[in-house]
Amino acid sequence: MTLSAESSVVPASSASSSQSHEFGRAAMAILVAMVLLIVALTGILAETTWGHPVGHVEVTPPDPGSFARR
Repeated sequence: MTLSAESSVVPASSASSSQSHEFGRAAMAILVAMVLLIVALTGILAETTWGHPVGHVEVTPPDPGSFARR
């Protein structure tokens, strides 16, 4: 009987633990990226829609009248 030592053979428990660890890291990276994207987009939305009420008056167009009176 000959015993050969192969370094590529990994016990099943060690392989599954390594895969779950990698999955956890990938899931955490995706979660952090999503949270940062949401925060960035919220900041952009707030900056583009924020209006300073001092000196800015919204002028509405004049009423064109009713179509029935034309």
